[in-house]
Amino acid sequence: MRSAFLSFVVALTAWQASPALAQESQFVLPEGPGRNLVYGQCQTCHDLQNPVDSAGIPRGAWNAVLDNMKEYGLRITPEQRAKILNYLATYMGPNPPPKAKAKPAQESEKADGAQQFADVCAACHEPDAKGKKGKFPALAGNKDLFLSKDFPVYVVLYGLVGPIEVEGDKINNQMPSFEFLTDDEVAAAVNYVRSHFGNDKLAPAGFSEVTPADVEKARKKDWTGDDVYALRKSLKK
Repeated sequence: MRSAFLSFVVALTAWQASPALAQESQFVLPEGPGRNLVYGQCQTCHDLQNPVDSAGIPRGAWNAVLDNMKEYGLRITPEQRAKILNYLATYMGPNPPPKAKAKPAQESEKADGAQQFADVCAACHEPDAKGKKGKFPALAGNKDLFLSKDFPVYVVLYGLVGPIEVEGDKINNQMPSFEFLTDDEVAAAVNYVRSHFGNDKLAPAGFSEVTPADVEKARKKDWTGDDVYALRKSLKK
């Protein structure tokens, strides 16, 4: 188990040196409470190859991994840390539970946009949605949110690859895909960001909310981050 933990830390160091490469791949984590938080926080710096490969290590080892992540800039609340540790220890520990059966759509709980933002978006774009200058664009006051009804949906589903400028801030980074989110979660997150952080004042008259059906339709595109970048460029003309 110790060797698995050491391999995790060594691999993470390499990822930190090459964040663009780290964001190219997507890995599917087991469903369970806290999964979206793990996706949102961990993909800020690296992909999920080593966490997936390290599945089976005990709670103590995962706890040590989280302690080590502080050295690499992990910033989470005690509540978030507890959720992440419980998820990793339960679903990626030595004795994970059987895979749960998917709930019918009518039985699923309605997604909370504020919670989706906190779990998935805030790690990069900051809790106040003001981003990190030169690295992650601000979502507050970001006119790109209204380039088209579905544009931010495509960004969430497929990521975005290429240099952009947002309100004078030049950024050349890669946003990973968050296609693991459900249609309802994507819609809730997009609608939340569009209606908070002062963005409601940017909305064109008659601009309607995104629905899960809109997300389902957008998901059929099977695009990449390069395609979304090209779409942004065409919409900005």
